[in-house]
Amino acid sequence: MFDRIEKNVVFGIVSLYDFENNAVRILAALTRAQGFKAVEIYFKDWKNNYFEPPTEVEINNLLAIIKEQGINLLGFSVRATAYHNVAAQLTRAVKNKFDIPVIWGGTHVLLSPDMCIESADALCVSEGEVAMLELFRRIKAGESLKETPGLWVNEKGETLKNPMKNLCEDLDTLPFRDYSSSDKYVVFGRKIRQEDPMVIDPVYRMMCSRGCPFNCAYCYNSAIVTIYKDKGRYHRIRSVDSVLSELNSSRKSFKNLKRIRFDDEVFIFQDQWVDEFCERYPREIGLPFEIFTEPKLVKFPYMEKLRKAGLDVVYMGVQNSYRITKELYDRHTAEDTILGAGRIFHDLGIDARYQIIVDDPLSNEEDRETLFELLTRIPRPYELYLFSLTVFPNTTLASKLLQEGLISEKDVEGISAQKTFKQMRVSLNYPRPPNETFWVSILVLISKNFIPLWLIKSLAKNKFLMHHPQPLVIFAQVSNVLKMAVVVMRMIARGEFTLTLLRRWTNFRSLITQ
Repeated sequence: MFDRIEKNVVFGIVSLYDFENNAVRILAALTRAQGFKAVEIYFKDWKNNYFEPPTEVEINNLLAIIKEQGINLLGFSVRATAYHNVAAQLTRAVKNKFDIPVIWGGTHVLLSPDMCIESADALCVSEGEVAMLELFRRIKAGESLKETPGLWVNEKGETLKNPMKNLCEDLDTLPFRDYSSSDKYVVFGRKIRQEDPMVIDPVYRMMCSRGCPFNCAYCYNSAIVTIYKDKGRYHRIRSVDSVLSELNSSRKSFKNLKRIRFDDEVFIFQDQWVDEFCERYPREIGLPFEIFTEPKLVKFPYMEKLRKAGLDVVYMGVQNSYRITKELYDRHTAEDTILGAGRIFHDLGIDARYQIIVDDPLSNEEDRETLFELLTRIPRPYELYLFSLTVFPNTTLASKLLQEGLISEKDVEGISAQKTFKQMRVSLNYPRPPNETFWVSILVLISKNFIPLWLIKSLAKNKFLMHHPQPLVIFAQVSNVLKMAVVVMRMIARGEFTLTLLRRWTNFRSLITQ
């Protein structure tokens, strides 16, 4: 089927439940740069701890776009294993209606290609830009497409596993994400909207790098870095010129821009790069910005420079007690390092947001108490982002837990196990044993700065509540609602709250804890 693709390609790229989708936007820009038409389709958006399946109307609307735009090559961006079923459902609907090849790409495809090839005509098993650039070159040259490096091709029930392409070493050669083209459609609800759903957002999210210099066991990077072994440097960094040029370009489309969020796994920590960035960013961009970091990277001179350049929010993974982070997650970060980072954020007036992972199969009462005590020693105020451990397929953590018998295959995120839709962000109504519910409730209280720390410590010692935590759950829920109300009001005052955020956060059956 791939060899029947016309030279006049109209490439439709479908983003599943993700309006931001960097991969779709870069691929669209790359396709247009090669002289082909690209049609971006944003099929529904995500909601906290909830999956809303596609309706018949939405599926028909997707098919209508394919027909009206003359799409003859369709791609699905499958960013997580939990979206496998919906990608397969939509692929079947497309194949029943049109005789066009369907290609899947994304993190899920890289982690589980054998599962994915059963549904798709082809898989992108290399970086999308590299593989698709080669595919477009072959289309122009009239060469065989079935043997395109970087693709697996399903031909008459047999899979041709072409070799992987090398990673893109120079990120500056890639086009910026396309926010200006008119060939963008939103399928969400009963109507088709021809628009870009992101340009009204006050926050511009971007990445200065790809990959990660660390290898945390729970992260998809621990699997992908192995997949790309000997294919080039996994962690790559864009130049400051490239980053600032994209930011300046984005202002043409984002008319309500208030801040920048750098979504790198960890923000750049190379001295020369940071020096140039901190010297130029305030002058050329001048907006407040947010970053993600790791405790070992937090040094006062480094953070002070970023603070002066406009940094006002930082996200940092604490994860759990030292024993758990070391034995389960392959992170070896001493408590003193975490506390030191917390003091630096506090002294510099940076809004610190710490990420915690609960619901792992190894933690005992001592671990939970140790984590609690650590958090009480970090200078307040700060935010806690609580996540429930989700075990992704083929990661180092999945292999470790399966080998040690701590989980079974049904606990690994997949076609049947879809914890992503139930408890990605921690909610207090999720079924847990009483003692675990108790400690989660205590963690929810810690970030509520209007609750005295002495009271929280007193509640943490209450044996009755540990075995009968419902009164504590109610207290934590009420405090959480009050906190979220304050957060929303502050965002409204800054012009940073949107209807998109309201829709994503509002799930009364599973309230986000903040």
